[in-house]
Amino acid sequence: MADFKVTELSPDTDFEHLDYWDVVIIGAGPGGLAASLTTAHRGLTTLVIEGTDKPGGQPQFLYADKKIVDIPGFPDGISGEDLSERTFRQAMNAYVQFRFQEEMVTVEDTEQTVKGDGLKQVVTNKDRYLCRKVIMACGLLHHPRKLPVLDTLNSKRVHYKVPRVSDYRSDRVAIVGGGDSALDAAVMVLQRGGQVDVLVREETPIGKASTVNLVTELGGRLHTGTEVSAARLDGDSIVLELTHGSPVSVDTVIVQIGFLSAKDTFDRLGIRLNTDGSIAVDPYFETSRAGIFAVGDVHGDIKLITVAWAEGIQAAIYAFKEITSPYWLNEKRLRDYKLALIGEKVSRAAAARPRE
Repeated sequence: MADFKVTELSPDTDFEHLDYWDVVIIGAGPGGLAASLTTAHRGLTTLVIEGTDKPGGQPQFLYADKKIVDIPGFPDGISGEDLSERTFRQAMNAYVQFRFQEEMVTVEDTEQTVKGDGLKQVVTNKDRYLCRKVIMACGLLHHPRKLPVLDTLNSKRVHYKVPRVSDYRSDRVAIVGGGDSALDAAVMVLQRGGQVDVLVREETPIGKASTVNLVTELGGRLHTGTEVSAARLDGDSIVLELTHGSPVSVDTVIVQIGFLSAKDTFDRLGIRLNTDGSIAVDPYFETSRAGIFAVGDVHGDIKLITVAWAEGIQAAIYAFKEITSPYWLNEKRLRDYKLALIGEKVSRAAAARPRE
């Protein structure tokens, strides 16, 4: 079987009246879009469910203006917004179907089968969708880690995702965090004439050393080994008290201190999780529930766009193989079958062993 042969879905396909979808993908970020392209190009009916109002995931919502320079094929870099739009357009051209502003609630098993495959039912806050395979590509579900000390401000000038920095050209901006996202935001503001204070809890920022150097070269001020201990409004300014160092008075605060895994959502799926709350997968990106795969930030340690692309493509191909290949041609199914037989033999041997 030509596993990598690309076929075309017909533009005349009646997607509104399918008995079931071949694949439902949760999340329209880099991993989800790459997976959707791969399944649709192989002739599988593909539905992508996205909780926000547009595709792209973190590149779109967290750094739309950022020039991403480590994507192969773009020597001059490409913005998160442009990259998201291009990938989405590819998916639309492949007849991938989308549902926006719709959130997954859970995935249920059903008694219905297709060619020996048990159908699953993806339940959202708006509808239900029968499918053969599910690919979880929802990243960290866009739940930024909050800084409770800022909650008392109740200010629209406190952001947990990077706003369009062109709107803050002459502002004084405090950026909380020492990772790559925080440092990249600092560079963007500085390059547009803003004044930046970067507040880092660690003694040394964990982001790229080259970006740290660029922040200081552009005139940014790094405050390391300190945290925000209190915050208050003073006229049009936000005053941040620090555990070490003098207070910082700014117009805007951008917090970039990571994301929280949506553990409650994952728990409802009944799948095995890692100790950090991310989804555990096997070498084929399949979770502990057969037929449900997970790719990208939702499980991975290396949180890069290119890695999410690669994992999305691989999971899509494994899902395609499970749908199209009989078990004796399917490497994964055969391996799982052999492991099951070994486990059964071990169990029988243990049961037959005389008790002392």
